[in-house]
Amino acid sequence: MTEHKAAPAPAALKWYMAGINTYFIAAGIQMVLGAWIVKEVLHMGPEHVGIAQACSMLAMLVLALFGGARADGQELRSYLVKLQLAGILIPLAVAGFTLAGYLSYPLVLFYLLAISALGAFVMPARDAMLTRVIDVTRAGVLQKAVASAMSRQFLSQVLGNLLAGAAGLVGPVWLFLVQGFFLAASAFTSSRLPKAPPAPREIEEGAKRPSQLTLIKEGIVLVWASERLRPVITMMFCSGVLYIGVFMVLFPILIPDIYDGGSAELAAVYAIFFSGIGISSNVQSRLRPVRRQGRAIMLALCVGSSAMLGLHFEPPLWGVYALSFCWGLAAGVSMTQSRSIVQEYAQDEHRARILSIFQLGMMGGGPIGSFITGFIIKAIGPLDAVLVPSGTMVIVWLAMFFFSPLWKLEAPAHH
Repeated sequence: MTEHKAAPAPAALKWYMAGINTYFIAAGIQMVLGAWIVKEVLHMGPEHVGIAQACSMLAMLVLALFGGARADGQELRSYLVKLQLAGILIPLAVAGFTLAGYLSYPLVLFYLLAISALGAFVMPARDAMLTRVIDVTRAGVLQKAVASAMSRQFLSQVLGNLLAGAAGLVGPVWLFLVQGFFLAASAFTSSRLPKAPPAPREIEEGAKRPSQLTLIKEGIVLVWASERLRPVITMMFCSGVLYIGVFMVLFPILIPDIYDGGSAELAAVYAIFFSGIGISSNVQSRLRPVRRQGRAIMLALCVGSSAMLGLHFEPPLWGVYALSFCWGLAAGVSMTQSRSIVQEYAQDEHRARILSIFQLGMMGGGPIGSFITGFIIKAIGPLDAVLVPSGTMVIVWLAMFFFSPLWKLEAPAHH
């Protein structure tokens, strides 16, 4: 780990966390709003919802590695501010087109792709910034900081989900404008962070800095060679395909078609799920660091698969909420512990690249799962569709248990 000359000021961490709050409120709005517009305003089918939700993650899949390579070598504070200021233009432009009467499926796809592209560059830069605002020399601090950041991220998404739940009352234009406001607020909070110049190695290379493809290749080689990172990212990719895709497409179909719900009920499901992640991450930030991290990840994925399976039996709506909450609690464990493993391993000079590979592994499976899930739901209905990913996860879980070191993976004794 690259040594830091002095511990950052406590205010730096507060501004960092405030930036997470504001950025992910905006992300939570987009998560509900896009699917709701396609299903309830444009009155399109499950395959169209699946394609739209795939687009909401597709640019992350395509651009995440470039986002990580770009962030390494940047002064992170000003880089984040510029990205988030540019991001304000997306919801404002879409609001203008909607007011002018041009709301359409292609416009929604553009909106989701553009927001996803922004995230592909913001996320690795923000993740890399975390070690600049905490004292990484203190044992256990990093895992707690990651858990705290995850908690804020998902509880903020809950607020965004709830705001989007008002779409049926106020219409989409107001929500686009509110999203732009929170992106502006995230740019302001980033401007209050300390300067974060690139690692010394990148400065010394100067004009001879390798191409982005070379930097990406270097990051992939580092991850693939690591007995700690390779199984974690492999497992999180599989969970992305099997869980995130289902989550993003299943509920926008399940809630109106099976439970006769609208934007408020859909927002409630998302809010409860992300509350589970936020509460779980918050608890982890307050407890002693988890020692057997690999075991925690795998057991949490078992709980998530069981919760998904429970939806097959058509529980009452409160049962859907309860299963969503349990699923969220489990997801908080697997996501926090996997991100902690990556942060503990990565060094400053390639931190953003490795974090972008992790982000790609975790979220990159989402578009694949979303695309496939829409067609599975169309073929066999939403209740039977959950059997496909939950059954597949059993096979993946057993393969990882017997043929990878993930189950035995433990946290380092110290930093």
